[in-house]
Amino acid sequence: MAQHHHHHMTRSDWIRFGVVLLVAVGALYLVYPFWPLQNVVQLGLDLQGGVRMVLEGEGIEEMNADLRAETIDRLITIIDNRINQYGLANTEIRKFGGDRILVSLPGATDPEEARRLIGQTALLEFRRVVDAGTSPLDDLSPRSSSQEVLKNRGGVPFIVGTEILLTGAGLSDASVQASQSLTSAGQYQISLEFNQEGAQEFARVLLDLGVGERMAIILDNTVYSAPVIQESIVNVARNQGWRGVKDGSSISGINDQEEARILAIALRAGALPVAVRVAEETTIGPTLGDDSIRRGMMTIAIGFLLILVYMMVFYRVLGFVANLALILNMLIVFGALVLFRAVLTLPGIAGIILTIGMTVDANVIIFERIKEERRTGKSPLAAVRSGFEKSLSTLLDANITTLITALILLLLGTGPIRGFAITLGIGVAGSLFCALIASRLLLEKAGFHNFIPVRGVEASGPS
Repeated sequence: MAQHHHHHMTRSDWIRFGVVLLVAVGALYLVYPFWPLQNVVQLGLDLQGGVRMVLEGEGIEEMNADLRAETIDRLITIIDNRINQYGLANTEIRKFGGDRILVSLPGATDPEEARRLIGQTALLEFRRVVDAGTSPLDDLSPRSSSQEVLKNRGGVPFIVGTEILLTGAGLSDASVQASQSLTSAGQYQISLEFNQEGAQEFARVLLDLGVGERMAIILDNTVYSAPVIQESIVNVARNQGWRGVKDGSSISGINDQEEARILAIALRAGALPVAVRVAEETTIGPTLGDDSIRRGMMTIAIGFLLILVYMMVFYRVLGFVANLALILNMLIVFGALVLFRAVLTLPGIAGIILTIGMTVDANVIIFERIKEERRTGKSPLAAVRSGFEKSLSTLLDANITTLITALILLLLGTGPIRGFAITLGIGVAGSLFCALIASRLLLEKAGFHNFIPVRGVEASGPS
């Protein structure tokens, strides 16, 4: 091959060769260990299972536009904060259809827990107890408009003042501890710690209410406990000020550790500005996900192999070049998913299958042009060159429009559509790279141009 003077590699050829090699090796490194799939790329909710919820805030329709936007942003921030503290990975929380909020929790298995973590308003209030029942059967009624009846978790009614003495906004921390006292062994309590403003407020409340009064600790309109104010704490508040009462308060009587943990997270992250309700909820089990992965990868593999065989049969050596380009592009797609931490979903798999077709399509367009050029009697190398040059505009047109479409889908679409757009976009960019750089390098420099079939022209030996 070296004796033909036009085969030597110029500097730009070496650069192209280096780039192709770098991309191939880089992609291989990224996709290692190849299988199982979840060790390679992050899987979307539909492939690994999880919970997806659409939430709506109560009373949001009545707000003016600015307040509404602010409320939704606060909701998203707080829910995001809770989920991060809870420790779920690659979740997605965003505005959805105007006033709703979409929460995707891949890998979450318990919808009940997720609902508690997200849907709990976690509004903590301290109020004065006017009167307390002793059993759920007691029938208490408020004596004035400044009082109302709330129940505790056992259904026992309490008459409490409507004036809120202190809220959860004054907290700086909340942590779960196992109960120390013998009477409540096996239960959990949440220790509260106030920030300075909260503690100052708390000290003032203690002095105002005075010894012997009961103060209700209320969470989301349920009375959790109603401790009697002891003389000791009032003295501390009087003598030491806010520093003395900064911690030492707690919410007690919770039986389930997981519930206590979720509660503490919610208290730390702050109360939601409005109550939310779950408008839609879908739970996808992990087995369904495994099934989808198997089928999806099977489809990719079958399509991939069929095309490899077809190209070899139909285009022989050129087909071999196209197949190398196709294999490289598959590596590029999966490598890019890993590199950009993109999430692979079921529609994403469809995007990959479409990409296989587009890569081959690009090569077919080029090969047909090359054959035409060859028929006009050009030397193989000249035919390769002009074939590439003449098919370039067709290729760019087709691929750039697809790229623009993918970009629009990515920006405007929701979960599934975005999953499709991501793999499609990466695949199209990859197929252009493979066709225009990798295939051309092989055809021009690796001597494959000598095998271009000639019809209608006497085969002139390799020139």
